[in-house]
Amino acid sequence: MNPMSTPVLELNGAATPPAALVRDAMRHRGLLLVLARQDFAARYRSAALGLAWTVLLPLLQGTVLAVVFTKVVRVHTDVGYVGFVLVGMATWGYLNGALTSGSTALVDGGALATKVYFPRLILPAVPAASGLAGYAISLLVAVGVALVQTGELHLQLVLLPLVMALALVLVVALSAVAALLHVWFRDVRYVVTALLLVAFYGTPVIYPLSLAHGLRPVVIANPATGLVQLSRWCVFGRADDVLVSAAVTLLWTAGLVTAAVLAYSRHDRNACDRL
Repeated sequence: MNPMSTPVLELNGAATPPAALVRDAMRHRGLLLVLARQDFAARYRSAALGLAWTVLLPLLQGTVLAVVFTKVVRVHTDVGYVGFVLVGMATWGYLNGALTSGSTALVDGGALATKVYFPRLILPAVPAASGLAGYAISLLVAVGVALVQTGELHLQLVLLPLVMALALVLVVALSAVAALLHVWFRDVRYVVTALLLVAFYGTPVIYPLSLAHGLRPVVIANPATGLVQLSRWCVFGRADDVLVSAAVTLLWTAGLVTAAVLAYSRHDRNACDRL
């Protein structure tokens, strides 16, 4: 047989216009809600305490960190350290959990994605959507602790849902990009785990931004920093460099959303064929 006549399979599906992809995703938002509800139920179905773990774990983490960083390391904050850490841990815990699960969502959901058509962009959004309830409860616990410590509630607390919405969009965009890369490069899950480990210490979760010193520009460049600082500004009424860090987070979010939409409009069909 002539080698030149050997058939070759080329996975080069036609691109979907970005506007059409976004419209299609919006039409399938009901599917996102169903999958998020199933993911949420599966997460706590076998746990005896169920949703209570979303309260107990942050409280345990905050208590341990408060003991270590006030009695041993002696980190000083302008507000009560337990509430300070709990606000940071609520935001970081949501980002960490949603990105860890979302970054492999296309491969993990391959059985569904290859049987029926729907915008695969929905799959990385499922962990972020299902984690919102736990995120909200963690923030409520942090607000309660902060109220006990300071005896104050600030008007900007009403903006906390907008911070949660920004966190949702950011983590969905990050998860979508990582999940698409994971289809081609299965090491992505380990890269994400390693980067999250580094990013935790590069985010002012357990220390105030003022202690970053020479690394302050690097910490502010971290997209998670703006979310943590915005959350603290809503709860405590003040936070270091909140406007600058928030602007950086908004720029990251806009760039990642654009990258995700363009990437899925071009590679959504190829990715499905490779699952």
